[in-house]
Amino acid sequence: MTPERAPRRLLAMAGALDGIRVLDFTRYQQGPYATTMLADLGARVVKVEDPAGGDYGRRLWRGADGYSPFWEALNRGKESICIDLKKADGIALVLDLVDQFDVVAENFRTGAMERFGLGYDALRARNERIIYAQASGWGTLGPLAEAPSFDQIAQARSGFAQHTGGGPGAIPQVPYPGIADHVGAMNFAAGILAALFARERTGRGQRVDVSLLGSQLALQSAELQHAFHYGEQRPREFRSSPTAGHYRCSDGHWLMIVGIDQKFWPRLCKALEMEHLADDPRFARGGGRFANREALQATLDGVFAKRTAGEWLERLQAVDHPAGIVQGHEDIGTDPQVLANDYVVTRKHPRWGTEQTVGLHIQLSETPGKVGSPAPALGANTRGVLRELGVDDARVESLLRDGVLRDG
Repeated sequence: MTPERAPRRLLAMAGALDGIRVLDFTRYQQGPYATTMLADLGARVVKVEDPAGGDYGRRLWRGADGYSPFWEALNRGKESICIDLKKADGIALVLDLVDQFDVVAENFRTGAMERFGLGYDALRARNERIIYAQASGWGTLGPLAEAPSFDQIAQARSGFAQHTGGGPGAIPQVPYPGIADHVGAMNFAAGILAALFARERTGRGQRVDVSLLGSQLALQSAELQHAFHYGEQRPREFRSSPTAGHYRCSDGHWLMIVGIDQKFWPRLCKALEMEHLADDPRFARGGGRFANREALQATLDGVFAKRTAGEWLERLQAVDHPAGIVQGHEDIGTDPQVLANDYVVTRKHPRWGTEQTVGLHIQLSETPGKVGSPAPALGANTRGVLRELGVDDARVESLLRDGVLRDG
């Protein structure tokens, strides 16, 4: 007999990953943002930190008031426990805890966890269902496997910085320090979710490997396919084409337009009151507009400079042409489109009061996630988590006295 389906309203009370436990050894950005995504989706994430100071991300971007937006954004919804992995008793404790977790996540250099005695083989021997997720810089194989790496280095090695700067011969540019980490984090989370799904079918855990280099290559898959086929890098200009780029308006703001489909060309001409160019043989088709891009860009520069960005946006929206005003970060917290979708939400912070934070970009109708509690103080949950996981109080107190643990 088929069991009755749980009522929809009860399903909606739990996140998609409710009941999943993650033992999180990640640091800095790539790993922590991935595990934050898992926490947002309902997983319980227990972050393991060094008692000597914890994740270095706690100190990044720290303001004069002690607030670190970097730490808060990348570690919400987690619990913090401190275990010294340089001490044998700390390693023994981790091994005793592993069978109570579904996922172990780490982003040390390749080989570091093995040197601790906490590599995949060691943990799988304790829990064959464990998903061991490693986020690395270079991947686990090859001459650079154990070399250090950071976000900007991955942008450089992958070709992303060169392409962003304009291509061969141009000065490399890193448009956003952190893009490799964040793309890597999203892929890392996706890999963990795929492994969890596979385990539901097979009952077996597995190893997940995601790297900064691999993620940056995936980000550029179309550009790289061009290079592989034609043997040269595709050039990049200030605007990809006259009808796909940003233009400065009379109020000093910039407007981004993207009209790559032929159907948008006459609409653009109408909105800009230059219908006479719609059938101009130089510009009537995409190939002509690109071949004569300098002349067309000069014309569009002059036209957009005559009205404000808001006025042009209204006119373009009236003819259903894709466009948007270029905003700064300070504009996002009041953007009605952002707020309507809960992409930015308001929460209470125990120290900083009411504040805005980025909401969930992945939204599920039946098992919705939620923005987790503010990022934890160092070791804030050591005693409570270990007690809940069945570690004897006497052992905890002994490890605290020996400096193996730290309680916030």
